[in-house]
Amino acid sequence: MVGKWRQKLHIEPPRGWLNDPNGLCFFKGKYHVWFQYTEGSADGAGLRCWGHYESLDMLSWKFAGTSLYPDTEADKTGVFSGSAVVNGEALELFYTGNVEHEGNFDYVTEGREANQIHVTTTDGRQMGAKKVILRNSDYPEYCSCHVRDPKVTYENGIWRMVLGARTLDDEGCVLVYEGISPDEFRFVKKLSVPDFGYMWECPDMFELDGNTYLSLSPQGLEHEEFRYQNVFSSGYFKVEGDALSNFEEFDHGFDFYAPQTFKAPDGRRILIGWMGIGGDSGYTNPTVLTGWQHCLTIPRELTADPDGALLQNPIRELETIRTSSSSLENGQTWHKLPFDITVDGISTASCFEMEIGKAKLSWHSEGYVELSFEDGPVSGGRTSRKVKCGALSDMRIVADRSSLEIFINGGRYVMGTRFYPEYPEVPVSVNCSCADAKIYALDIRNTLVAIGEALIDFIPDRKGCEFDEVSSFAPAPGGAPANVCAAFSKLGGNSRMITQLGNDPFGDMIIKTLEDSGVDTSAVSRTDEANTALAFVSLSRSGKSTYSFYRNPSADMLLRPEQVRPDMFDGCSFLHFCSVSLGDFPMKDAHRTAIVLARKNGAVISFDPNLRFMLWDDPDALKQVVTEFIPEADILKISDEELEFITGENTLEDALPLLMRGNVKLVILTCGADGAYAANAMGTVFVPGKKAEVTDTTGAGDCFIGSFLRCLDMNGVKRADLDKIPAGRMKEYLEFANNCSALSVTRKGAIPSYPYLEDVKG
Repeated sequence: MVGKWRQKLHIEPPRGWLNDPNGLCFFKGKYHVWFQYTEGSADGAGLRCWGHYESLDMLSWKFAGTSLYPDTEADKTGVFSGSAVVNGEALELFYTGNVEHEGNFDYVTEGREANQIHVTTTDGRQMGAKKVILRNSDYPEYCSCHVRDPKVTYENGIWRMVLGARTLDDEGCVLVYEGISPDEFRFVKKLSVPDFGYMWECPDMFELDGNTYLSLSPQGLEHEEFRYQNVFSSGYFKVEGDALSNFEEFDHGFDFYAPQTFKAPDGRRILIGWMGIGGDSGYTNPTVLTGWQHCLTIPRELTADPDGALLQNPIRELETIRTSSSSLENGQTWHKLPFDITVDGISTASCFEMEIGKAKLSWHSEGYVELSFEDGPVSGGRTSRKVKCGALSDMRIVADRSSLEIFINGGRYVMGTRFYPEYPEVPVSVNCSCADAKIYALDIRNTLVAIGEALIDFIPDRKGCEFDEVSSFAPAPGGAPANVCAAFSKLGGNSRMITQLGNDPFGDMIIKTLEDSGVDTSAVSRTDEANTALAFVSLSRSGKSTYSFYRNPSADMLLRPEQVRPDMFDGCSFLHFCSVSLGDFPMKDAHRTAIVLARKNGAVISFDPNLRFMLWDDPDALKQVVTEFIPEADILKISDEELEFITGENTLEDALPLLMRGNVKLVILTCGADGAYAANAMGTVFVPGKKAEVTDTTGAGDCFIGSFLRCLDMNGVKRADLDKIPAGRMKEYLEFANNCSALSVTRKGAIPSYPYLEDVKG
């Protein structure tokens, strides 16, 4: 289930465990973030992989699957942290391949390999061969087996790598390597300071405003009242030659570790950290109970003050999704998460206190800010953190569904924490008579939500034959609403699937396939009441599909309306559904609930009847339910084969008065390979189909409507615009959907056949 603590602004794992951010970069028009990922375990038990997110704007992130697995002898016990370098049309990835040998070893001085590995990709998804470029024998003799986390840069013909390390004397340090190619590095020097932790992790060296900085995460610092309060710390040194000075922590809150930076296309230095902590922190995250844990921080812009201290502030893009504002007066009011609070004019106050959902921020006259919790369930056991800041001039708080990021004195000091309020609407109060406090609602409405069946299609190894002539079937996740989500997401959009699956391996397969296609599966329920639906597909010589369903009942049919909750429609701009799940079972009423909730969000409602006659004992009952739901839709998509059954007419012109009922503003009629019509108040247009070598038409219609909706999304078309789309624009949208569908029929299956946006543009 979505859960009240799934966030809207932060990168989170679709399931399992997330930690260090890796490979941050801007490549081929997208921002890329990889991260340490354990797919099957919310508590982090298991081997680390690299999960992958992409974004066009650093606000809305789409899961792009798991990219790197521990699948060679050089990384067989973990793909550890690393970085990325854009190199023309290629992206060079570097990471530590962890190998722990079986035996009675301490794994510090023996028994461990720390292999630095280089991989090239041209699209961020398909990875080239792995090449080991540094081994234990390539590190200085004073190093232990703990050498890891390569951060690589390329400038003026020189490749530079910094590695975090632990010496045999339990001193942390950074090793600097250089080379003239990404595959050949030589040791240059060690950077260290005495008595500053036993291991330095996740190093990052960069220049900003004329200064050089070394960011790192030292382990083993002694905890103090105002510094190094967490199990492990993260911060930066200023670098002058080989000297390191003035270590400053990046974040003084409860949850921050392993930050990495990169340069945005406009030159900004952006930092993203893990909003978690390693080791025994003494506090917990209740999301573990729902199958996932941890998130990354929002991207932060780095600048330097006149003294060279780094300032961190939320990326300026965040201000573009402020939808409303109000003043925060003394006293308590309730506000829906997420929101953005700015407070100015505090310097003239004798005191300052603010509470957000039982998290308390206080400025003390001794010159420090304290972040504290009194409620253990809300805080997950977090208690108090403090930061020395001197006078308090201003503060900004970005609050998401289960996190707070607090920026103090222009971003000179930052405090980040997870918290778990009982409701997405939380009380906010401020106690400071002279402060100018404003609260801004934040909202990103760009998600397609689909409700209905998700199932396994069994695809035959032969087409143009009867079932008894087929020797084998291959399982392929599908179901029309799920297919539409995948088509939408693979084209760069955000989508979320609402359905129910059985607690069986087929359900697991569907979830993994959807997640790998970028679909949010957090609204998928699991049940023991029934199994995941199955469908065996027969393919004619032309590639046309017929189906034999096994769902008597299946898990999706039993989804109840009370399982469909408002939070599942966060950011919803489109709701799509079909008729397969509109029979006389609980899922029908779940659809009604979904339509009501989507309407409250101002979403466009899309209905593709997608008739499956074999699922209905009475064709008239099917016709009745389709007729019943048509007026609920804003967009109605039907095929030429369905037109006469639904309306009794055999031409679109004659059928339109029967279809343009209720809320319907746009009707799309698809005619297979021949093309498609679209009709709205501006008239009717036709676009011929694009010729393609047909391999398999399974899911082609779903690809068409998913692509069409994505085109509306990319062009900012809202519900009020549907009947005003001019003919020229409508033809562009139909041509885009035709092109996507034509690409899909050249490949086998449904979801695996759907194109990415770069495929269509190419």
